Amino acid sequence: MNNQTILAANNTIKVLDIETNSVVKEAEASEDIDKEVEKAIKSIQRVTVQANPVPKKGYLIKIPLTKAIKVKSKWFNDIVSEALLIYNPATKNKGIIILYTDENTPLFFDIDYDFSPLLKKINKES
Repeated sequence: MNNQTILAANNTIKVLDIETNSVVKEAEASEDIDKEVEKAIKSIQRVTVQANPVPKKGYLIKIPLTKAIKVKSKWFNDIVSEALLIYNPATKNKGIIILYTDENTPLFFDIDYDFSPLLKKINKES
């Protein structure tokens, strides 16, 4: 029974309000959402150069993937099983994706991604 609880927790998408530092939405991971994460990964523009890339307002969306995917680009070459997206409603289609290396090192990337389909799928309207 304890293992099932851990599995369920690992497959839960969490939407955190950055300003209040609280979880405002949870949803189950799905292949549909995996596809949105893949779109976000494909929209990577560059490595984030900001000293503090997390905005004061917005959402941090933690998405465990139902199946790990291989990501190969000029900035990242590893298998991804989870992604974190930073969404700031003020910047609309600009955001940040955080991917972890196999050494669990986070790498921040600027993305040019329309968050609307993802937000609808996890039922969190901006």
